[in-house]
Amino acid sequence: MKIVFASVRKVQQFAAMIANLKSFTDNVCIYFRPNGLYIQCMDDSHCCLFECDLKSSWFKTYEFAEDVDQGCIGMNISMLNKVLNTWNETQTLTIELQQGSDKIDINFEKNDNNNVHFDKFFELSLVSLESDLMDVKNFETLVDLTVESKIFCSLINNLMIFNDVLTLTFNEENVECKASGTDGSMKAMINVDDVKEYAIPESTTLVQAYSLRYVHLMCQFNKLATDMKMGFGESMPMVMKYMLSEENDKDESFACIHLAPKIVDNE
Repeated sequence: MKIVFASVRKVQQFAAMIANLKSFTDNVCIYFRPNGLYIQCMDDSHCCLFECDLKSSWFKTYEFAEDVDQGCIGMNISMLNKVLNTWNETQTLTIELQQGSDKIDINFEKNDNNNVHFDKFFELSLVSLESDLMDVKNFETLVDLTVESKIFCSLINNLMIFNDVLTLTFNEENVECKASGTDGSMKAMINVDDVKEYAIPESTTLVQAYSLRYVHLMCQFNKLATDMKMGFGESMPMVMKYMLSEENDKDESFACIHLAPKIVDNE
């Protein structure tokens, strides 16, 4: 198995993804498949699920031997993050696994003769993991919302003053975001004219509550894409999706986070 990342931007996306996965788990299974790379993991409380699907066309090189490269490659997230932090934008990133090896090779090599940074070659020990893939179903959402990632992340940072429950109320005119805790509350209104996309059935109101701490964690992936696509429904997980393909790509690679709603007693 050998993959070479196609651009600086894609290395940055992959590095940002790994950096934020430290908040989910210590070790992660990376599944190498004929059509691309897939990652799935849950946080320790099992209320937040992360998945990432990087199509083979997302890479400059994607070599896969179907009779050899099957199953999960277990890796320590912290060590992988430390290695990726030594990468420089003037270098390429290659990841390679030899048949029968218990180590994975990660190489940073200069991509032009004027690069003053040294080539670097790492070996990381694989981790033995027993992990069953969850069947992630595509629920039919009631409300769809697309916003600029940085703007929504900034709003969630403000709401984190009251780090407890985030209640979202959707109607045809706006989205009300209310954070509440033992010390008080904050409310913000998102006008539908100020977002990229918004879809809700006519005369519909949807109210859903989530752990604000986990929504904040989901927003930390905002460097993956300019926009985040969110989906909501009655008693179904909140979905936050980042499309990872560049402007001219058509491979539909993505990173997606699912968060279970919080049960709140109605007064």
